[in-house]
Amino acid sequence: MRLAGIEKGGFYPYPNHMAEATASWFIPPPAGTRGRLLDPCAGEGEIASLLGRLLNCETWGCELFPYRAEKAAARMDKCHNAAWESCSLTDESVTLLWLNPPYDDDRHGNEKRLELAFLKSTTPKLVHGGVLAFVIPQRILRLVEIARYLASQYECLTILRFTDGEYERFKQILLLATRRDKYNIPHIEEIEAIQRLAESDLAPLGFAPEPIYPLLPAPLKGAGGRAITFRRLDWAPDDLVEASRWAGVRKTRAWQDLVHPVNSEVAFTPTMPLKKGHLAMLMASGLMGTLNLTDDEGHLMLVKGRVIKVVDKTTHRDDHDPDTLVERFRDRYVTTVATLRAAHGLEIIEDTERLTDFMKAHGDKIAAHTLAAYRPLYDLKPSEEELAILDRLGKQRKPLPGQSAPGLLPTQKHAAIAAARAIQIHRTANIQGEMGSGKSSIGLAVIELLDAYPALILCPPHLVPKWIREAEEVIPSVKARELRRIGKGTDSDINDVRAFLDDFETGKLGRKAIAVVASTAAKMGAGWKPVVHAKTIKLNGKPLVVYTCPQCGQVQTDHQGIPVTEIEYFQKRRSFCSAQVSGWKLDTKGRRVWDQDGNPVWETRPCGAPLFEYSEARRWSIAEYIKDKAHNRFKILIGDECHECAL
Repeated sequence: MRLAGIEKGGFYPYPNHMAEATASWFIPPPAGTRGRLLDPCAGEGEIASLLGRLLNCETWGCELFPYRAEKAAARMDKCHNAAWESCSLTDESVTLLWLNPPYDDDRHGNEKRLELAFLKSTTPKLVHGGVLAFVIPQRILRLVEIARYLASQYECLTILRFTDGEYERFKQILLLATRRDKYNIPHIEEIEAIQRLAESDLAPLGFAPEPIYPLLPAPLKGAGGRAITFRRLDWAPDDLVEASRWAGVRKTRAWQDLVHPVNSEVAFTPTMPLKKGHLAMLMASGLMGTLNLTDDEGHLMLVKGRVIKVVDKTTHRDDHDPDTLVERFRDRYVTTVATLRAAHGLEIIEDTERLTDFMKAHGDKIAAHTLAAYRPLYDLKPSEEELAILDRLGKQRKPLPGQSAPGLLPTQKHAAIAAARAIQIHRTANIQGEMGSGKSSIGLAVIELLDAYPALILCPPHLVPKWIREAEEVIPSVKARELRRIGKGTDSDINDVRAFLDDFETGKLGRKAIAVVASTAAKMGAGWKPVVHAKTIKLNGKPLVVYTCPQCGQVQTDHQGIPVTEIEYFQKRRSFCSAQVSGWKLDTKGRRVWDQDGNPVWETRPCGAPLFEYSEARRWSIAEYIKDKAHNRFKILIGDECHECAL
């Protein structure tokens, strides 16, 4: 690289006055969506920012030089002060790749052109159907590696030179292309056609007669459904210190609440008003902070509660060996209250009698302060709409003893409203109660309050009929149905989940439908058995039975690399062969990987063959089917006896 190029880090900025003409070749993402632009050599972020505004794209990038990165970070949505090689970005996460890499003519050993290195490392980040904007000197197209890679990965190429007055300086061109849906083995004619463009007279960049490159909306998930992350991997010590100062744990809300409990906001919001036992626990744990109270004489008194752990040690002689002393340690938690008054100084109250006297004297003030700080989501004051909904429920049952008319009890109504409000805010609620308190009725009332149909109820097998009966008794006009299985029947395939959802969507079940599935049926899938082969080998002169893969024949080992000698190891879980075998290199989608010369790559990789086979009974786990095939089709899940389920 020339000295001038080294001085500027190989960065040749794209002229800003060409931004509008460049943007005219693209079709912005559909209304209501945004694209995602990646610039791995962002410079000062000017061109990325301009194109982001013109094409409605969020702008991500990185820049090695700090003074340029600081300006880019102010203009772009996300920009790291780091080299592209030091950043990690999920594959298939951007829709527009703006690539203006360093122009490096140097080659040392096996190093390739930087233009090619950047192209190969950034292309996987572009979604299939995404658009590449490649800014390079025209002569680079002469390189067979560049031409072959473009022909294999991209289609619909448009190549324009810079405008007069700009092109003469570095002979730069703008190459636009769309990433192919799958790898293309390029013919020699395709490669040579791109190479010839290195010597051709190209049309200068101008406004497009009509845009021809549609930009896709930014994806929510990357390749393989992985979450999209864009982060810097290398951090200098000074950078870590600075980042910790401005975004470290000491700046988090949780830390601030601990450091400044008096001035901080509430640590949590209870669903319903706290009881005396809750207040006592808050007082003891110190979560209520430091209280400003007044003593009997009207003087200011600061009060702080806490719990400390005390270790008690006991020593005794062993019953079977009198000469041996046995020491036992037992943890004990002691509640203490510290008070600070001008007249009496600091006073620690630890014994039970004094704590009781203190709470009698100041308990009402402490309770009032705590209740004011921990305001509940539901303060036992239902709205008229909530009451109107709940008053219609349970009318088809017989009145309970003491009831003049059937319906929900007042306590059940309050619990249902509190749970519904918690679900609206936190997406979950937990109802605990004694047997006979009406938890099922409360859960059904929550469904009606949220109008969450269709609903799914998971319960133990013996409670399925009870839930169906109770649902139809509590909620007017509801239809409840059990989901039994998904698999092959006598005459045809059976899919209770699909049948239920189809009947709901077509109106056969009415507007209110509830599906009930037993916890055993939810997890019951197809049966399976191990298919490993037993083989006898000699170890230290003794015969030893080991197990091999039926496909590659390799001996199977556990996670510590020790050969497995018990068949029970394969009966506990469905496992796959992890032995290394020779074969074609495959990508994450199971497709062959090709080298830069267009040849498939041969490598050593895990065998991956299943060490089990399914039984003849075809059956699909209802839980897995709903997760994979009916995602978000049910509006709410109620789990009965959750402590018995692996949720």
